[in-house]
Amino acid sequence: MWPSLTIVLPAFDEEDALPLTVARVRQFFADWVADPELIIVDDGSRDGTPAVVDRLAAEHAEVVGLHLDRNRGMGAALQKGYAAASKRWVTMLPSDGQIDPYSLPDFFACIERTGADLVTSVYRNREYDPYRKALSVGLRVLTAAIVGTRARTEGTYVVRRTVLHDLGARSDSFMLTLEIPIRAKRFGYRVETIAIDVHDRVAGVSKATSYKRIAATFRELVALRIELERERTRR
Repeated sequence: MWPSLTIVLPAFDEEDALPLTVARVRQFFADWVADPELIIVDDGSRDGTPAVVDRLAAEHAEVVGLHLDRNRGMGAALQKGYAAASKRWVTMLPSDGQIDPYSLPDFFACIERTGADLVTSVYRNREYDPYRKALSVGLRVLTAAIVGTRARTEGTYVVRRTVLHDLGARSDSFMLTLEIPIRAKRFGYRVETIAIDVHDRVAGVSKATSYKRIAATFRELVALRIELERERTRR
């Protein structure tokens, strides 16, 4: 059993997938976590997701339901969940079920083996089309070129709650998943990476990567580089 874990689920228009994902997480908690917490953050959904979140929180003691007043982005939803997290370790899972909570014991094993403060993940079974492959490679190159740090992460991550709060990550978009390991490496924390499997959505419609999202990521990488340099000079 893992002693203490918060899982944060950001949810945007996931009324069909959310109950299935939460049921899977709760089963995982029963099998693997002694002191669990599940925080679901509704990211200003336009469908029935807010009502589903409130119902699940009312039905299960380990579930906390939170809401953003409008759609602010995955990073903003995660930030709200992370701020409310109370357990020793924190992770995030997509509400569509593409990352199975039963992959988390591999993170636990890595932490116990290496003493890592943060364990990120890459997908070992995802086959990208040429467009997605170019985006993935391009993002890694941009990250190294602009920020000066390689961040090996595609999937979820497990991080000490005290470390997560110390990093001061600020992104409101999916760039948050890059910002966290970048900051952790810059601050001298031990970061390890493992490979996990990714699965098909349990329900709902994919929110595909758009050119607008790519452009926003580029701008945030530049802003992060400037901010890290300012922080370095202040230390």
